[in-house]
Amino acid sequence: MHRHRLCAIAIIIFPVILTIGILIIPVVSDYSNHLLAEQAANKTVRWFWGHLISTAAFGISILAAYSIHLYLSSRGQARSGIISLSLIAIGAALYAFGLGADGIGPLATDAGGGRALTFFEGSGIWVMGVFVSASVVFGLGIVTQVIGLLHTNLLKGIVRVIVFIAAVVFIAAAAIPSGWGLYVVAGAALVVYLPIGSALWRESIEG
Repeated sequence: MHRHRLCAIAIIIFPVILTIGILIIPVVSDYSNHLLAEQAANKTVRWFWGHLISTAAFGISILAAYSIHLYLSSRGQARSGIISLSLIAIGAALYAFGLGADGIGPLATDAGGGRALTFFEGSGIWVMGVFVSASVVFGLGIVTQVIGLLHTNLLKGIVRVIVFIAAVVFIAAAAIPSGWGLYVVAGAALVVYLPIGSALWRESIEG
């Protein structure tokens, strides 16, 4: 039971840290407008720390996925657990790569005497491709996790439906060509993982 509580903590911490990081990053209302991106990156401290914290959160997401994998395995859903863990690990790595490049690239360019605009114009399409790929792969991992959990008795009632819809919304967030899409990612992560973590915590106490 003690192990389940530790797993629950990891599951809850991931979306909370991710939300904090995303809230710190200055919003770019239109990714195709590189001047807006440059203006956001000029808020150096917020840009750097927001991306760094968000990157760290996706590292924690792998621990959260592993925690859910352990639970699924203990409930006869090992296949869902290992598939979702693999997808989330790949998606998290892609997110970390994209966030690292997007967070450090423009600042490094500016520090080298250039303009952040140069970075965004030269790498914008590549970074966006990484983020879209990350969102899709990571989202598929979340959906697989949730499907596995629906075959257990961890989530109950309307929560089952809400969590599944949020998992699908996470994938759809990749289609939003704006920094507001990150807010959708954070919101979807909160709606998916907080109920799962809370339910696992309650089960560890009741058990």
